Amino acid sequence: MKELPPLGNDATVRLSRQGGVTAMLSRPREIEFAQCSLDEREQICSLLKGCLPLTSSESGRGDQRFYQIEVRFRQDERDDQLMLQVPEEQAPGELVLLWDKGQVS
Repeated sequence: MKELPPLGNDATVRLSRQGGVTAMLSRPREIEFAQCSLDEREQICSLLKGCLPLTSSESGRGDQRFYQIEVRFRQDERDDQLMLQVPEEQAPGELVLLWDKGQVS
């Protein structure tokens, strides 16, 4: 299973909903950690850790919708990225809220 690396001020989380026509019409949500409070960052990291066991490489097959989470960060003096795909029917409510409203709670 993937692990969430430590995320600092330079981290960016990009959320998009994939699959289906309505998903194509929606814009991705981008969250820059530099613009978040420490409490917001902790909530987002907790949410991302909770999504790790839900990720599936099978997402998007057939007519299945899913949330794609791209985490961009710096580690060991280099840019890195983590990509997660969470099936829509398994997505926690907090993930849907973060994608829809840009807030965890």
